[in-house]
Amino acid sequence: MASNGLREAGFVHLNIDDCWAVDRDPDTFRLIADPKAFPDGIKAVADYVHSKGLKFGIYTDRGPKTCAGRPASAGYEGVDAQTFADWGVDYLKEDSCNADSADHEVAFADYGRMRDALNATGRPIAFSLCGWADWYAPVGASLGNSWRISGDVNGWASVYGSAQINAKLSQYAGPGGWNDPDMLVGSSSSAAVHNSPEQARTQFSLWAAMAAPLLIGSNMLGLSAFDLETYTNSEVIAVNQDTLGRQAIVVQDGCPPISAKQVAQWRSARGRGVAGKADDDDVPQCAQVWAKPLGDGSVVLVMVNWAGPARTLTCDATCVRAAGVDADTVMVYDLWQHRALGVMAEVAVPVGADGASATLHISAADKNAHRKVGPL
Repeated sequence: MASNGLREAGFVHLNIDDCWAVDRDPDTFRLIADPKAFPDGIKAVADYVHSKGLKFGIYTDRGPKTCAGRPASAGYEGVDAQTFADWGVDYLKEDSCNADSADHEVAFADYGRMRDALNATGRPIAFSLCGWADWYAPVGASLGNSWRISGDVNGWASVYGSAQINAKLSQYAGPGGWNDPDMLVGSSSSAAVHNSPEQARTQFSLWAAMAAPLLIGSNMLGLSAFDLETYTNSEVIAVNQDTLGRQAIVVQDGCPPISAKQVAQWRSARGRGVAGKADDDDVPQCAQVWAKPLGDGSVVLVMVNWAGPARTLTCDATCVRAAGVDADTVMVYDLWQHRALGVMAEVAVPVGADGASATLHISAADKNAHRKVGPL
């Protein structure tokens, strides 16, 4: 990350997930790191990460055990928060395995205890709730800095599912607190979970437009050149980091309504934290246009062909106005081709098959303004 351009692109957190802890100290009750994986302890790892100009994140669970059965934080929130602060942790993900995942008030109270414990340390630690359910969104900002709204991304169907769930939650996202539809899985073959290159690029574009946390869940040593190019696109990252902080909404929807059965598929199995694997064949052959307003009054469109053959996708005048641009014609700039596509009365672009997309910056066309169109 420090040498391949990711850090300079804005990816500054290196986070470790489950399986790092093995026990608690019988006297101090502090968590003990696996001595084989971390012979010098976690603080030494955090110090090294900091020396590379990066921030360090770690993992725990609100239950007594993590998803992998390791010691977790239930009843030890104060001890663990102070331990993490003493180690120099900058980011904490708290999972929801082996805890009551059905009772909302219990879950909120559990996360509230860790929130308060982290705040009591005096160290700024970003707090990520990992409860896998959309019902965290209305209260998420009172508990942490981000909150998972769906199950784990483990294929293209779960990307589709997470996006459809998040489409209903845009009002809850904003500066300081964000809906989290899970990690970016990319297309690198070295990763345990990966999608096609086109699908990986669509996920990145859509997650950027949804103002979602951009967390790469992949083998950093085996990251493909294509994925590295995807994740370091400064124009798409600028969409994600726009100061207005608005989440994209669907302004043109050709997809069928999601069912309760589908939502259940896209959520994690209770108590295990492992997403129920949805079949990628279940992704409907449909298209959507998502729109994210930017702070300068312009808009970014992500036009997604979720499944099926290549097609031309169109955002007509009604769609453009729904996106937030009140104009008869718009200037269009492609954030992946890095070039202007010209002035259009309706935005129409060819999009590839099976999960491909177009990501476009649009603004009102004014022949007297000579306004620059992209890069952002």
